[in-house]
Amino acid sequence: MARRSSYSFIYNLQRIILLVFFTTTSIGLSIPLAMLVMKLSPNQLYPLVITLLIYMVAVVILGAMIQVISYIPFNLATAFDPIKNDIASGKISTIEQLGERITSFTVQFYNFSFLDITHAYIEIEESGIIGFESNAPLSKVLNEYKMLDKSKVLEDLTLAGKISLPERDYQLYILPIWLGESWLGYMALLSEKKISRFFQRFLMEYEGNFLDDQIMYVVRFDKK
Repeated sequence: MARRSSYSFIYNLQRIILLVFFTTTSIGLSIPLAMLVMKLSPNQLYPLVITLLIYMVAVVILGAMIQVISYIPFNLATAFDPIKNDIASGKISTIEQLGERITSFTVQFYNFSFLDITHAYIEIEESGIIGFESNAPLSKVLNEYKMLDKSKVLEDLTLAGKISLPERDYQLYILPIWLGESWLGYMALLSEKKISRFFQRFLMEYEGNFLDDQIMYVVRFDKK
């Protein structure tokens, strides 16, 4: 526990240094930017105000992206640990139990401005659609489009289209689950807005580094 605590301290310190550096750099760059605008438009306040407002918006957006990028790697491993521990201890022994835990975890963890998963469901061959919350309309769509079979030919996270549920419209993403050459199933991920290609890679890393081996382990254990 002491080793993990030390690593956590170092990591958080690195994040603080990064954010402080970004903040001071942003403030520092605003000064020459303001001087340049004043030189190009002397005695005019409007161009200066507009330029600084646009600059502030850009800084806030970039800062939010840096916060997400720096937050996910370490905190994902730490947050996913209880699931791995429950699998190892036998508390999670069926694919239904694992599916409910994984879908609940995915929705709770991926709650960022640029990467927001609102609903998540998992389907493994012969398991049916599993989620920590029921959603008959979505299950019907996934079954009608035979998403389990279609996921066999997918390699990366794929935008399947827009789906309308009673509460609102969502973007439906299909994340195939592979362990090496072995196809296991897929996750259906719903987001209120499209996820950029850059942040889609975080979900693919999530599948490759956390989901595939744990699912394979439970599937084999469940069959015994």
